[in-house]
Amino acid sequence: MDELAVIDLTDPAFWSNPYPVLAEARSQHPLARGVDGGLIALGFDAVESVLRDPRFLTTDLLAPRGITEGPIAEWWGQVMFSANPPEHTRLRRLVSRAFTPRAVESLRPRVVQITEELLDGFHGDTVDLVAEFAHELPIRVMAAMLGVPAGDHHRFATWTADLGLVFSSVHTPELLAQLEAAISGLNAYVAELIAVRKAQPGDDLLSGLIAAEADGDVLSETELVAMVENLLFAGHDTTRSMLMIGAALLLSHRDQRALLSADPGLAAQAVDEILRFEAPVLGSGRDAAEPLDLFGVPVEAEETVTTMSLAANRDPAAFDDPDRFDIRRPGGKLMSFGQGIHYCLGAALARLEGQVAFPMLLERFPHMELAVEPAWVPYASIRRFEQLLVTTA
Repeated sequence: MDELAVIDLTDPAFWSNPYPVLAEARSQHPLARGVDGGLIALGFDAVESVLRDPRFLTTDLLAPRGITEGPIAEWWGQVMFSANPPEHTRLRRLVSRAFTPRAVESLRPRVVQITEELLDGFHGDTVDLVAEFAHELPIRVMAAMLGVPAGDHHRFATWTADLGLVFSSVHTPELLAQLEAAISGLNAYVAELIAVRKAQPGDDLLSGLIAAEADGDVLSETELVAMVENLLFAGHDTTRSMLMIGAALLLSHRDQRALLSADPGLAAQAVDEILRFEAPVLGSGRDAAEPLDLFGVPVEAEETVTTMSLAANRDPAAFDDPDRFDIRRPGGKLMSFGQGIHYCLGAALARLEGQVAFPMLLERFPHMELAVEPAWVPYASIRRFEQLLVTTA
């Protein structure tokens, strides 16, 4: 066995503050190992290499855990973020035009309107920014894009949030039952929504997906359902995480909060620094399609390498003073949205929501403070708090 550092991802303390462990391991080598012996890419260049190298394929999260059939396995096999070329290339080509910079920027007035509605709904001296803000904004934006009736937002949001359980580090029977129920409910709902849109097309994203065509190719009925669920999940869970994390960072760094409050024009830089400093997603797995060498370490065919965006975004070889939160930091490449062919399709939309939401939140509630220090949920690969309680006056 090589002399790489070993990182224990089963240690609850790691999830509370992973950075000292990651920094120590990264200082020894760009790669480390988990307690199970699996490789973990930590250095910025190492993470980028794995994500961009076509010899690495998307990892099947479920098969190693014995989930090879049934509703969960079927759903995982259909969503775009689990696909590899050429199928991934085909699916992405059919939906990418909805997420061009121009298409996303056209949504700004709607994002502003939804944010205003949410801020108007804050009542009392104490507010939970997870439940009343971070959870609601991205699902309402995505629902508006897809033409989902406002009355369905709540159950829609619950199902979508539960889909994120597939990325949990531990799959208990209770968790799997919750995930299966979410898939079942969402499958039925989305199929019904598609039927309505086929009969009554509109100018929403769903109508566009139904009509989408590239090089004579179209999405099948099953692919349509999976694509809508893919967009809902990707457009909700990670953006929700970014919004709650960003609010906590700004409220706990008074100097940076003051800078953004004084100059909302810093919003784009602030969002990127939030994404860098506390990446919403721990990382992702890639399987080697063939034997290869990775920074001097041999990788066998079908061996999984976990890319750790948290470690890459704090690599001193890529960022000056990486453990300092600075919203005036010059822009640069991040690993928070991935890299390569699986670079997040909705990155521009997530950024837009943050660029709109954070300045509006601080302007509306200039005296907002953390009521309680938020606690990280352990073993959550999409990083989050259960609550983010703040005082508004």
